[in-house]
Amino acid sequence: MPVLIRSIQEKENENVYLMFQEIPEKEAEATNHAHGMTRLEFDEFCKKMNRRSLESAKGMKEFPDGKVPQTIYIIFDNDVPVGFGKFRPFLNTASIKNRAGHFAYMISPKHRGKGYATQFVSFIKREAEKLGLSEIEGTALKGNLASCRVMEKNGGKVKKCVDMDIVYIIALQNKTR
Repeated sequence: MPVLIRSIQEKENENVYLMFQEIPEKEAEATNHAHGMTRLEFDEFCKKMNRRSLESAKGMKEFPDGKVPQTIYIIFDNDVPVGFGKFRPFLNTASIKNRAGHFAYMISPKHRGKGYATQFVSFIKREAEKLGLSEIEGTALKGNLASCRVMEKNGGKVKKCVDMDIVYIIALQNKTR
């Protein structure tokens, strides 16, 4: 089941908008900031996230507001948006303190259990390798067995357990950093 994963565009179609509305605002460790937005607000969100993605590609490690750059990716199966994910190539003190790893993902409830999250993390591993990273970090809630399996299928090893979180480290092929 090959999927298409691409970065968010400045203008997304109605199906992508509806997918963001299907996914809850908060679930497990992830947040869907676009949930509940009007179509006009969503269009502005896409423009902003697209700009931050372009800035992220320029190697900026932190924005003036203290947030780390991230790229939002949309996951498609046969042109149907099934979920989205985020990739942060750099972590800062605040993101580490909040246990926000290099990536997060949210799959539409009606598309879960089909391997999309596993494929997304595999995609993120390749993107991180292109940037020269030697490992990436991801977090799963202790009771979220599906996310734990996604991490493990992608080579994740438990780094530590903090409160209700399990922090995984995924080693990458690129060992230059």
